[in-house]
This record gives sequence, C-alpha cells and structure tokens, in this order.
Amino acid sequence: MSQENGLELKVGAFVLMAVLALSFFIISVSDLSFFEKGRHVQVIFGFASGLREASPVRLAGVEVGLVRKIQVYVDEANGGKTLVRVSVWVKDGVGIPADSSITINQLGLLGEKYLEIIPGTSKQLVRDDSVLIGHDPVPIEQITQRVNSLTTKIETVVDSVNSGILTDKNKRSLEDALSAFSALGTDLKEGHGTVGRFLTDESIYNNLEELTADLKANPWKLLYRPKSKP
Repeated sequence: MSQENGLELKVGAFVLMAVLALSFFIISVSDLSFFEKGRHVQVIFGFASGLREASPVRLAGVEVGLVRKIQVYVDEANGGKTLVRVSVWVKDGVGIPADSSITINQLGLLGEKYLEIIPGTSKQLVRDDSVLIGHDPVPIEQITQRVNSLTTKIETVVDSVNSGILTDKNKRSLEDALSAFSALGTDLKEGHGTVGRFLTDESIYNNLEELTADLKANPWKLLYRPKSKP
C-alpha cells in the first residue's frame, strides 16, 4: 500500500466517523427515537392550531412521545369535510386510557404547541395503531371576535344607562340636590339655624358642660320633684 493510498484511507475513515458522530448528535438533540420501542396512534382534528411535526406529546403533563406526521385530508364519508390526521408515537410502557381527552395546548403565551393527553378513568387502554378523535382548540381569531363582541355589548349597555338614567331632567335634579347640600354645609359651618348654632356656638357647649358637671355632683336633682301647691 502506497503512502498516498494510506492517506486517503485515513481521510475517509475520519469523514465517516464525523458523519456518524453528527448523525448521533442530530438524533439526540431532536429527540428522534428511531431505536426506542413504542406504539403509534392516530388522532383526528378539525383544526390543528399550528401543531408541527416533532412536537412533544404529553400525558398528564409528562412528555411521553412526539408527533411523527401531520396530514390534511378530505373525509368523503363525513360529507367531504377537511380534517387533520396527526400520527403520534408514544413510548413503550405508557398506558393511555381509552376515554382520555386529547387536545392541542401551548407552553405559555408564545411557547411551542404540543399534544396534550388528559388521562381518563377507563381500565381499557389505547392499542397500537388506534384512531382517536381529538378536541379542536379554539382559534385565536375566534377568541378575539368574542372579546370584541363582548366589548360592543358592554358599550351598548353603558350608553343605554347613560341615555335612560342620566337624562337632562335627572342631571338638573342632581345638580340642584348637590347645590342644596353644599348650601346646607355652608349654613352649618357659619352657624345658621339651630343645628348650626349648636355646632358653632361655644356658649351652648359651655352650658351643657356645666349642666353635666352639676348633675354629676348632685345626682339627686334628677329625681327631685317640687311639691305642687293645693
């Protein structure tokens, strides 16, 4: 073997090892479980809400698999309705009750979409290659429309209250009542009227204080009644 052929052999072996190492790294990072045993399940949705291939699958909040394939198809048996078939791979040994609820969820407000499996109570488990019906998530556009509709209704109610209760006549009556209340406060502050004098005249307060002190010193005066003349 010549020196040139030996160099080419070494270079080829190095490139092969690099390719194998890169392939192993990609499989590890992307969580592709080609060599791990598991079962395959198909879930049918009417709306996929941005779910992608390789999205995680969670059972009771724990990651147990991933989405392998997503297909859009027309169901002729269902009146030509457009549906989404999601092929799911689940780790071996993970039991999914047959009455489980499956939907598409999201990690946070801006997180990735994932398939959420809420386990049921059935003792019968989902078998390999089973076809399940998922619950369609509510589109963001529909939520926005509902919020806008609710806002419009609230504005209509507020306008009705304003136009029905706060009429010009009621506004004038309210202003008159506030003016009268303000005038009453001014009179009390300036000592006008009986209540005003009681609140502002110190002599009345002093007389009441002397009367109270006299009754404390001579409580018999409360029970004393002068005899009437015959």
